[in-house]
Amino acid sequence: MARHVGAIFVAEPVLVVGPDLVRGFATMTGADHWMHVDQERARASPLGRATVQGLLTLSLGAELERRALAVRASDAVFYGFDRVRFPAPMFVSDPLGLRVEILAVEELGGAVQARLRHTFTSVGPRPVCVSEQNIRYIH
Repeated sequence: MARHVGAIFVAEPVLVVGPDLVRGFATMTGADHWMHVDQERARASPLGRATVQGLLTLSLGAELERRALAVRASDAVFYGFDRVRFPAPMFVSDPLGLRVEILAVEELGGAVQARLRHTFTSVGPRPVCVSEQNIRYIH
């Protein structure tokens, strides 16, 4: 994995984050602000559309990362986020893509810890989320 530091991998195919997924996430987490779950009211808002919860967008990184990276390991453990930002809104029913950049790799007896940058993309020119996270891959 160390030889891939600096490499960027793209998730294919993208996910469409529909209203059912947004409502389900709202029900499970209590993140049920009208801007996410009330399509009619959201149309009258300054953004003009319902938005996906930021934490739902971030959570979908796990599935999209699997589509982008094929890592040979017996297990992977999420170790934590270093930085998370939401530069632009993610709108309900739009496609969500992911670019994964390997920022650093550290060998840890029996494991490899990788620092990854996830750049979530959608329809607009700006990313909808950018995060840096640490994953431990167990050999």
